[in-house]
Order: sequence, then structure tokens, then C-alpha cells
Amino acid sequence: MKFLDEYISDFQDDGIRGELGEKLRSLQERYVAASGARALETLAELIELYNWLGMKSTKEQYDINSNLARNLPGTLMQDWLIHVVMGLTSAFPELYVLTEVKVPFGIYPTWKSGIVSEKSPAEKSDIAVGYLRCKEKRNIKMNTGEFCKKVFHQDDIVGYDVLPLITVNSKIRVSQSEFFDWQGREQLMTKGNPHCLSIQVALRKEMVMDVVEASQASEKFFLLGNGGERSTVPNNSELLRLIDTIQDHLDHHMLAESVYERESAARFNLEDAPVSTAQADLL
Repeated sequence: MKFLDEYISDFQDDGIRGELGEKLRSLQERYVAASGARALETLAELIELYNWLGMKSTKEQYDINSNLARNLPGTLMQDWLIHVVMGLTSAFPELYVLTEVKVPFGIYPTWKSGIVSEKSPAEKSDIAVGYLRCKEKRNIKMNTGEFCKKVFHQDDIVGYDVLPLITVNSKIRVSQSEFFDWQGREQLMTKGNPHCLSIQVALRKEMVMDVVEASQASEKFFLLGNGGERSTVPNNSELLRLIDTIQDHLDHHMLAESVYERESAARFNLEDAPVSTAQADLL
């Protein structure tokens, strides 16, 4: 996969596309500087740029072919999501935030000819949050303050496996087949990693939403926009639900039980519910 920084760098020295690169760089600078904050505002800006990229005049002016038209918006959305996740995990600097890394579905003993061997099938996750485990010594490695604001790639974790607490599948537009493909992998991921929250986040859909409810996947599927390629509008309630789901999962598994119970009770007190610091920073 080509990352957003690579697209921006390529466009800078590509004639008229330099203007396109500048638009991408400007938006990226705003959401990176905010460290995931003002998520509602930056989602609106992301969708505005997405609609503009889908216009026929934009595609003609910047020579955006079919491959670029498909890949660039997805890369932009994934980059934005990474920084939303980084904002939510800022209270837990010991966690790694990773992108485009192989995440094991778990460790499974298999039998053949009376011999037992351990297999660890994996998938490449768009975004993952968790710890690392040394493949050789099997010891767990937490992040350190020096690297707590770094996004890790596959080349950064040679010799280590990812122990996932969260995995995110990001789609600019999701079809029914892509939804079912993710759902199958989500079931494997959570079977081998029982405390992993595996979610799918899409900007818009090309499927009937009834299948999400029928699959009992509503709590793990998030649609951040409504409309078509050039007319998408933000779905702010879905973004708020995404933020709350990730925040609650992090708190539940990273905080001491007594602290989590106190914060959880406050969060779901409908009469007098204070907004957590992390949530307030993101809105």
C-alpha cells in the first residue's frame, strides 16, 4: 500500500498535481497538529475533499485515473483514522499504534502424524493497537515514551508479533462482499485474541444495511457518511459512537477495575454525565 505522505511527495514534483498535493498536505497538517482532536470538524473537511476528488472536473484537471481515484481517498481516510485512534490512545502511551502490519489470529496447535505444531495465521490490518511480543523469547514489549507518538509499520517491528487490543478495517466505500469478508476475519481475530475489539469503519456504503443488523455486527460496524461519491455528508452520530466504543474498550482493558467502574458509571449516567478528557479533546 502507498501511504499518504508518499502521494503528497510524488505530487509536489508532478506539475499541476502539485496543487492537489498541497490540498492533501494542508488537511493532513490540520488533523495531525490536532493529534486526533476536533474529530467532527476534520471529518467534515475530509468528506469535503473526498467529494471534490470525485468530481469529473477534478479528475480531468489533475489526471486522476481509475486506480488513483480508488486508492487515494482510501489512503486519506486511513491516515485520518490513524490520528483519531492516536488521540484516543494518548492516555495509554505504553500501547503501540500500527498500520499495515500483520496481526496474528492467535496461536493454534495442529496435529499431523502424531506431531503437534503451533500455527499462527495472520492478516494485514489497516490499523492495530496493542503490545508487541518477541518471536524468539516470547516476552511482551510495551511502547516507551520516546516512541509513543510514532505510527509503526511492518519494517519497524521485525522479530515481533502484534498482540492486538484493537484492529480497524478501513473502507472508503464498503460493499456487501467486503463486509462479509471482514466479518469472517473478525471472527477469527476475536477467537484467537478474545479481548481484541475488531471493527470496520466505512465512509459510505454500496450495500443494504439490513445485512449488518442481521449479522449482529451493528456494534462493530461504523458508517461515517451518507450519500454518493460526490454528495457524501458526515454522519456525526456514528463518529461519536465510534469514539465512545474505542474509548470504553481501552478503559475497560487498560485501567484498574475500580477506576474503570467509576468512569463507566459516570459515562452512562444520563442525567449528569461528564465527558471524559479524551472525548472532549476529540470533539
